[in-house]
Amino acid sequence: SDKCSFYYLRCRRNPSASRPLAWHSDDTGTPTMSAEEDADAVTQELSDARARIRELEAVVEAREQKLATLEKKLGDVSAQSAWHRADVYGALHHIQDYYRDSELFSRGLLERVIGTDSLPKKRQLTVTAIMFFLLPICMFLTVALTYLAAFGAPYIGSTASRTLGAVLAVYYAYIYQDNSAARGSLPSARFKSSWFWRQLREYFPVVLRKANESTQFPADKKYMFGYHPHGIISVGCFVNFVADATETQRLFPGISFFGATLAANFKVPFFREVLLRLGCISVSASSIRYVLGMGPGNAVVIVPGGAAEALDARPGSNDLTLQRRSGFFRIALQQGVHLVPIYSFGENDLYPQAFRNESGTFVRRVQEFWLKKIGYATPYFCGSGAFCMPAIPGNPIPRRHPIITVIGDPIECPKIEHPTEADIEKLKVQYINSLNNIFTQFADEYAPDRKSPLRIIK
Repeated sequence: SDKCSFYYLRCRRNPSASRPLAWHSDDTGTPTMSAEEDADAVTQELSDARARIRELEAVVEAREQKLATLEKKLGDVSAQSAWHRADVYGALHHIQDYYRDSELFSRGLLERVIGTDSLPKKRQLTVTAIMFFLLPICMFLTVALTYLAAFGAPYIGSTASRTLGAVLAVYYAYIYQDNSAARGSLPSARFKSSWFWRQLREYFPVVLRKANESTQFPADKKYMFGYHPHGIISVGCFVNFVADATETQRLFPGISFFGATLAANFKVPFFREVLLRLGCISVSASSIRYVLGMGPGNAVVIVPGGAAEALDARPGSNDLTLQRRSGFFRIALQQGVHLVPIYSFGENDLYPQAFRNESGTFVRRVQEFWLKKIGYATPYFCGSGAFCMPAIPGNPIPRRHPIITVIGDPIECPKIEHPTEADIEKLKVQYINSLNNIFTQFADEYAPDRKSPLRIIK
């Protein structure tokens, strides 16, 4: 009816109106509304609309203030040092204090703070975990298999236990008499260039470059590369020259690289097979001479600082152990090689020391005692952490921090069969000066948060 239609239209105009309508009829009986009532209805509608607008304006203003606060904090986090922005665990540790109670805490916001590239992919994390737990995994596997061979008959059957024991006995005998680590190892080009190592490279990431891009490294020469600093595990040396994950062959075409490491590593079953396929050799003088004697186009990569230098590896430091390494320079002169200094910015930033171990402390005295007794001392380090703990003691997985490896110009060494101390000191001074030039040229760019200059402390 007309009356119902009129009521419907009134409700659409002011659905919140609760008072009853006053109806009037004209001469024909059609319901009408007085002018005063219509004005009251319109006034009420305007009042409700204004109230709603004020509510929306208050909400918008509150959200704008919240966003401005977050943007300011975002700028503060972005201004943090390069090491906190690059290390995802350290960055998250700082960010959680800012955004713990925020409703806007999301992955997108994390990417804005620490960069998309700083969020590691699952594959990179998996590869890194496998690589840095590989040694303990191989040691555990060796113990477990040996136990099953000796006492595993109730678990795997007597036949399987005896068969496993025979296989392990043959393998252990092979390890005992094998001297591949002293005779150029058993490198596999396909294994060295596997995608596995490229994922490890991207975790940090690791970058390789020359100090002078125009410098050439002819393949008809022999080379010794000195890698500095040692760090805790020499990650940059492994990724660049052992695993060939940074296009080393593009920068040095025709040159084969052999990484030198402790002979004890080649006594660990299964782990030694990985090292040998990567072209690793024993760091003994005879092994180095053998590889260099194989002819031109071969390069041995050595970390002269060794275990002693690892004890001084801490974030921001640049302390090297080099003055005592006369044997390194003696071999270079005896073989007449091109000696190449290398400095990796970021190597010392991967692992903080778990305890203060400066010279004279109790921890340092214990470490130096074992260093003298067995030739090696394990640093007490911290690896990557999580939200509640930015660094976990003993965790072998390193923090994420860029490693920029800079290769200096080669130093041509005269071939001297019996070099004197004066010859060795002269080459040592030339080599240290070259290292200082690399550090001076690139430190401000690649190590802006360093706590000390380059120092030769031993």
